[in-house]
Amino acid sequence: MRSKLIRFRPRGCKGYSFYDIVVIYKDKRHRGDFIERLGFFNPNKREHFLFLDVDRLGFWLNQGASLNFSVKKYLSKFI
Repeated sequence: MRSKLIRFRPRGCKGYSFYDIVVIYKDKRHRGDFIERLGFFNPNKREHFLFLDVDRLGFWLNQGASLNFSVKKYLSKFI
């Protein structure tokens, strides 16, 4: 069974980037195919905007997925 990781997936354009929060296999690239999109994070607003499906996050954590360092850092600020 391949291990899974919850991480940011960069989107947007130069000067205005935002990130999807996705479940991805650890050996995949950060812009590659993902399993499920859990939400998004927009750091460009004056107050950072985070949307996250907490139920699905709990499901994937129970399935053995781990959080990336940057996702863990931002989630600790919001939750």
